Amino acid sequence: MHGAARGLRPPRTGRFGASQWPKAPFFSSASWRLRFGRVACASFLGLALAARAAGIFDIRIPHEFNRVVDTNIAALATNAYVNYWLEGPVWVPGDPGYLIFSSINFNYANSNNRLKKLVLPNAVSDFLVPPAYTVYNGNILDGQERLISCQSGTAGLRVVMITNGVVTPLVSTCAGLKFYSPNDVAVKSDGTLWFSDPGFNGNTATPPQPGYQYGHYVYRFDPTDGNATCTPVVTNSSIYRPNGLCFSPDEDRLYLADYDARAIRVYALSSSNTLSGGSVFATLGNGNPDGIRCDTDGRVYSSSSNGIWIYLPDGRLIGRIITARTVANLCFGGADWRTLFITAQPNVLSIQLRVAGAVSRKTLQVSSIGNSGVRVAWPWPSTGFQLQASTNLGTGTWTPVPDTPSVSNGRNLIEFDATNAPAFFRLQMRPP
Repeated sequence: MHGAARGLRPPRTGRFGASQWPKAPFFSSASWRLRFGRVACASFLGLALAARAAGIFDIRIPHEFNRVVDTNIAALATNAYVNYWLEGPVWVPGDPGYLIFSSINFNYANSNNRLKKLVLPNAVSDFLVPPAYTVYNGNILDGQERLISCQSGTAGLRVVMITNGVVTPLVSTCAGLKFYSPNDVAVKSDGTLWFSDPGFNGNTATPPQPGYQYGHYVYRFDPTDGNATCTPVVTNSSIYRPNGLCFSPDEDRLYLADYDARAIRVYALSSSNTLSGGSVFATLGNGNPDGIRCDTDGRVYSSSSNGIWIYLPDGRLIGRIITARTVANLCFGGADWRTLFITAQPNVLSIQLRVAGAVSRKTLQVSSIGNSGVRVAWPWPSTGFQLQASTNLGTGTWTPVPDTPSVSNGRNLIEFDATNAPAFFRLQMRPP
């Protein structure tokens, strides 16, 4: 994520639960993770269709693009105008739910560097006003629907958690060395945080600098392993500005925006959180990739200088949503997670899609109630998700749980009586 104002380099054209009772319950992401299908199809150049309002569609594989957008009715809506550089949108579910995004002035002493809140359709207010010399960039929710944010600016340079307006630092150094400018962050279902450090709007000097990391890297931070460890995971010197990050729906891939090369790279991700590969997944023909996201079918959406590029999981471009404005970032949201929000300077735009985003997975917790049964809990409100159950993990039929959960201490709760039959639970996106 970057900006075109002073202090940040503008886009350039140069170089490149499971749970089973009555035994002690345990959690397995395999029982609830979002499933997706890899799409294979023939491609051919399509035509550009005009959308209503401000956007148009550049369609390369028509029948695949039609799976994503209803081009007969979809249009870009303008939900906010904020005359600063806009970044890091993230949807916070609720009734009615709202969008958080970053407003960056680039004058680090200016109080206009803040987090903003958008209640649809167009009510904008301040969400958090940080102290001087602190800038917020990438934002995301973790599995418990807590806000995780990247701080840069000369007083930031860390990843934090924000709860009820209270900022709690999570990671400020790695091996005793400071970061240049934490930028974008992704959350894996095991609780690990993965973030990039491209040096855009913090310490912009060329690495290595005394007291700072040896280069612009990608890091994995594990807050749950007892030691809160930080580990560099992408240290390739040829990737000078690692930027946007996202996981594939089944978390076997990590996508990375290689900003300077105008490319998106893909890494194979093991269950033990090791990366391999790093080949070029796709190259943008116009603009630099910044924020990237996946939908539940594994398609990859990338920001660029003039819109959103959409790729199949095999790297084929199916088309673009053209905004005619520089897009820094994007996210999925809305009650059904099928609204695509876009920070396109200086506006927040949105468009309704036919597919849902592969949003951060929700943490499903299962605990025993003595010998009488089990309690299943997950973050409240988690709109767009439903609890499903099965008697056979893997090959069983998953059916929605009809019970209405109670709410306690920010969690949805449902209790079940113990039986002799096995039972498994997962959280799944609601069908359209």
